[in-house]
Order: sequence, then structure tokens, then C-alpha cells
Amino acid sequence: MKVRQLPLLLFTISLATIQCKKEEAPALPPDQPGSVTITTPVANTLYENGFVLTVEGEMIDNNVLSTARVEVRNKTTGALLFQQSTPTGNVTFFRFLWNWTVTGMTANIVATVKITAVDFQSREVSKQVDILLGP
Repeated sequence: MKVRQLPLLLFTISLATIQCKKEEAPALPPDQPGSVTITTPVANTLYENGFVLTVEGEMIDNNVLSTARVEVRNKTTGALLFQQSTPTGNVTFFRFLWNWTVTGMTANIVATVKITAVDFQSREVSKQVDILLGP
């Protein structure tokens, strides 16, 4: 009788072990490159001292965004004219809107407006547009 109970005991233990196995987390979708769309400003538009430069658009990333960043730089010298960074929260879609009053221009220059989207894995995607700044 003891010999017959041993296979039953082993079967019960193995069944309990299988049932206690942790469930695996579902696989994340493959990371796709994010995208940035700039709706304003339009390329080659002139903004003079005292005018408000509005930078507007949207960014998308299937891996959840963490930060949206804008930089305005003198295209010739690389000098930083304006920058701002905004946490996006736990979203895959974010509309951005920044305003900067143009000041300090003593001559006409070409400037680059660069928007960068950063996801929670620190991957970045950027888009830029050149504008004109003047006195």
C-alpha cells in the first residue's frame, strides 16, 4: 500500500509546484521611435525684438514620454537664446506650447528652434526649424 501512495504523493507535489509558478508579466510592445511635430513657428518667419515667438506642436512616443524640451540657438554661433524643459507626465501624447519674447537682437540672425522629446528610457527624438530674429 505504501508503494502505491508514493506516485500519488509525487504527482500531488509536482502539481502544487506547477500551480505556484509566478505568472510572467506581459511583454512590452517593441519600442518605436517617437515623433515631434512643430506647428508654430513656420520656417523663415521673422520675429523682431518685442515680438512673442510661440513654439507649439505635439510629440508622441509609445514608450511613455518623460520630458519635452525647447531650445532656440543662434545658428551661426550656437549661442543659446532661450530654453525650457517641461515634464510631460506618464503619457504617450503631449501637446507643447512655449512663448518667448524676443529681446537683445542687434542685427538680423538665423536661429534654430529645436524641440526634443525624451521618453522614460532616456531615448530622444528631435525636430527643428530655422527662423529669423531681428532688431
